[in-house]
Amino acid sequence: MGAGGDAPSVPIWDMAVLIGATLFISTVVILIWTQPNTYNLDGKEEVLTVHTGLSQAGLTFESACISSPDSDANTSSSCQDLSVWIVSHDGAESWTGDLDDAVEIDLLANGESESTVSLNDKLDSGEYRLILDGEGQYTFEVTVNRTIPHEFAPAILGSVLLIWGIWRKQQEEDAA
Repeated sequence: MGAGGDAPSVPIWDMAVLIGATLFISTVVILIWTQPNTYNLDGKEEVLTVHTGLSQAGLTFESACISSPDSDANTSSSCQDLSVWIVSHDGAESWTGDLDDAVEIDLLANGESESTVSLNDKLDSGEYRLILDGEGQYTFEVTVNRTIPHEFAPAILGSVLLIWGIWRKQQEEDAA
């Protein structure tokens, strides 16, 4: 200690409980706390980059129309069509507008106001840009369904540390 005092050392199992609880709780909060984003579109716009991780992944898109460019307060018009383009990420900082070898998926068509669409084929391991194409204001959310769900690794590690720390602490108390 700075003033020349002395403090007892903290047992490793107490640190394991703290670290394990932090990992577990923060991972659960991050995984549960997803909010759809709102986008004002006027054509094609890059909105998201998706990482599939170490494995293949499927995508599920949830979208809803909030307002259309040709609607006003007195009339209710149908929503404009909305589609998403999936473009393999080439490592460049910004999207150049190139849609070669991109996959287009229709999200809202024929005046639909909301939809949930799943990608039929799995994406290979890697990084992908998502480009929304439409006119108006929309909410959009993507769920990544990985074949190896590595996003749960911190929660599993945290649970193991937490359980071991509690078990070890009980062993110490039983011996005393």
